[in-house]
Amino acid sequence: MQIVPDARVHPFEVATHLRCGLERRHPGPHVDLVRELDDASRGEVWACRREGRAPTGVAILPDCPADNGLPGGDNDACTLYRCHPGGHSFQCADPEYEALRTGPVYARLAASIHGRLAATDRTAVAGDRI
Repeated sequence: MQIVPDARVHPFEVATHLRCGLERRHPGPHVDLVRELDDASRGEVWACRREGRAPTGVAILPDCPADNGLPGGDNDACTLYRCHPGGHSFQCADPEYEALRTGPVYARLAASIHGRLAATDRTAVAGDRI
């Protein structure tokens, strides 16, 4: 399967660990981002596959134009493709991130960071996220 015809691509620029970015219970095939293109106006390369199967093809799809509308640095753009089914990426929980964030390693890291901040006379507020 050719990812981008006639393009010289370093193998590490193509994602091989595929994980669907769409909502958990979405209709149709899983769609996984496999490569960002140098020219964002062209879109990105997405692999199409069925549950438990290898990708059956790829498509270059334009980016979703949606964002969460929050001001300043809190504004998040949707990282999916235009006209995707279901919610936007900023509306969906990431199960891998949530498992890491609520796990013991994260808790130890957060405690260490807050301890160092407190030791340097910076304000560390209990419950702050890192």
